[in-house]
This record gives sequence, structure tokens and C-alpha cells, in this order.
Amino acid sequence: MATNWGGSGLSTFTETSHAQIHPSIDPTSIRFPQPFVVCIVGASRGIGAGVAHAYTKASATGLVLASRRVSGLEATASDCKAINPAIDIEIVECDITSAASVSALAEKTRARFGRLDVVVVNSGVSGPVVLKLTETDPATFQQTIDVNYVGLFHCAKFLLPILLESEDGAKNFITVSSFAALIVRGPIANAQYCVSKLAQLKLMEHVHEQYREAGLLSWSVHPGAVDSEMARETCPEVFRPFLTDSPELCGAFCTWLTNKGEEAGWLCGRLLSAKYDVGQLEARKSEIMEKDLLKLVMSL
Repeated sequence: MATNWGGSGLSTFTETSHAQIHPSIDPTSIRFPQPFVVCIVGASRGIGAGVAHAYTKASATGLVLASRRVSGLEATASDCKAINPAIDIEIVECDITSAASVSALAEKTRARFGRLDVVVVNSGVSGPVVLKLTETDPATFQQTIDVNYVGLFHCAKFLLPILLESEDGAKNFITVSSFAALIVRGPIANAQYCVSKLAQLKLMEHVHEQYREAGLLSWSVHPGAVDSEMARETCPEVFRPFLTDSPELCGAFCTWLTNKGEEAGWLCGRLLSAKYDVGQLEARKSEIMEKDLLKLVMSL
């Protein structure tokens, strides 16, 4: 994210920035313990489908694919079956703005697999990019909050218990976040989206603080600037040249985090980017921990 649009230099936190999957995070080099079950909320297209592909390549034995778009989930499931015909897949129609719908997702997951190792919450909406609050539609503003912020609460409320009770489970809770949470100006400074993602990011810090002692590993991951269907629907023309990152990158980065497990626990509660070079990120461990970097703070 360009710093003159209100960013904070997060995009250059590692000297090297990746737009494609690279050997350090290649999911085909990972082999998770068996069984290994992953729930991806918002898996019907783009980044969410890429997350499903990555965990399939990394030897997950079961997938729960959730979204309001069942047809999209069926396409994602078909892709994953092509990668690994033996993988067990549950497709669940789910509206994360509804507590009852996410509760049903949790119960279907428990009934089908009896365990859960990883939850990736990818569902998100931006709505049309409107740069003035007085020109913003109240219904769209509310929907964006309900999906991006309240929806994350629902996923934590109903899916965390299964993660925490799963014997020898990975206990990973990952949210697809956005550097847009930190911008206040420029062609994509859409308040309804930016502020909802900021609230989402802060909620993930609370998730980390409340459940880390129970062994939960929680991360927020910026996926890069992806030429996704949602981006094409909402992105202004001036920003389209920046949409150069692979929709598969985020999923690969997530599998890297999961594979590292407790070794990456020092990165929990922080905002990470799938574009970061993981070797360079790990090289800054002492500095990140000492200065408590990659977290929301108020300057005083």
C-alpha cells in the first residue's frame, strides 16, 4: 500500500516482497499430521478458493467449505478433488452475518469430522468505493460491518470451541485481513470497508489475548492486492494496475504459518502480509518482539 495514501510502510516491512508462491511457502512441500481438518469461511472464489487449494496441497484430510454461494463452493471442491481425490469435503451454505447460520456450520463440522485444526475466515465485502460518508448508503455501510466485523465474532464464538477441544489439533484461527485497515486517504479509502477491517483487526488481538493460554494460535494476514472478482466489481480504475498478486499467495502463506505452529507463535496477534519474505521476517524476530511491532497503537 503506497504510504502517501495513509499507509505506514507495512508493505516494505521486509526488503523482499513476493507476488507469487515461492519455495519458502510452497504448500506442496508441507505434510500435516493426519487427520487434519480445515474450515474455510468464504471459500467460493478468489482468495478463499486459493486457501482451500493450498491446504489440500499441504495434505489436509478434510475440508469444510462455507459461503453463501454454494455453486462457487462446488467449483472449489471440484478443484480440490482434482488435487487430491481422497480428500473429504463438506460444503456448507453459511451467512456469517447470522449467528444461527454460523452455529449450524459449527455443528455440521463437528458431526462430519469430530475435530477441527484450522479455521480461515476469508469472508469479506467492501461495497462500492465511496470516498465521502455523506454519499455512502447506510444499508451498505451496515452490511460491511456485519460481514467483516460481526461475522468474525460469530466465527470465533462458534468455531473456537471445536478448535480448542480437538485432541492434538493445530488450534489455528486465521483471518484474511487488509492493509486498508490503516489507510485514511487515497482512491480506495472507503470508510465502510477500512473501518470495518480495522475493527476486525482489533478483535483478532482480543482473540489472541483471550485464548493464547489455551494454546490457540491466531494470525491476521493481508493477502496482497489481488485481481479478484470482488476487486473487479468495486475497485476504481486508478487502482487496478496495483492488482498484481496471486490469489493463491495468501493460502500458501497460511499453510506456512500452520506448519510452523508454535514456532510462529511470536507472530500471533499481529498484522502480517502474505507478500512478506518469511526468511527476512524471521530475521527480524528480536526487533519485532522487543518493539511489539505490527500491532495497532496510538502515538502519544
